[in-house]
Amino acid sequence: MMMDYHGHREPLPDPVRAAELFAGQAESIMAHGGTGQTIWIGPVDGQAQLRIDVDTRVNRAAVCWLPDGTRGIEHEPVGPITVVESPDSGLVTVPAILARASVAAAGRAVAEYAATGRRPTCLTWQTEHQRPG
Repeated sequence: MMMDYHGHREPLPDPVRAAELFAGQAESIMAHGGTGQTIWIGPVDGQAQLRIDVDTRVNRAAVCWLPDGTRGIEHEPVGPITVVESPDSGLVTVPAILARASVAAAGRAVAEYAATGRRPTCLTWQTEHQRPG
């Protein structure tokens, strides 16, 4: 299941459709005029397991595996992103050290999660304070 910042839920029936639905939601223009938003991914009947803060205009995403708080890493930090986390919180700045995946890599992670129900292997995972080794 995919949940947007408003709490709308969308089933992810298979990996291909999951990637398509994620891409479509990630491209949505928010009230602030940008595309930055938070999207949660998880089982239909349980807690979200992936949190993805994504901004397609700058092609960056922060991917977090919620069960252990590890972060998905694809590249070195470039810059922060600004996202709508929820209707109540408004805009939130996600630091560059966390926004280290491309939008395409985040989409691959969603597709892999939809296929396996496990933490995607398409990204390197580390805690927020670890240095890549």
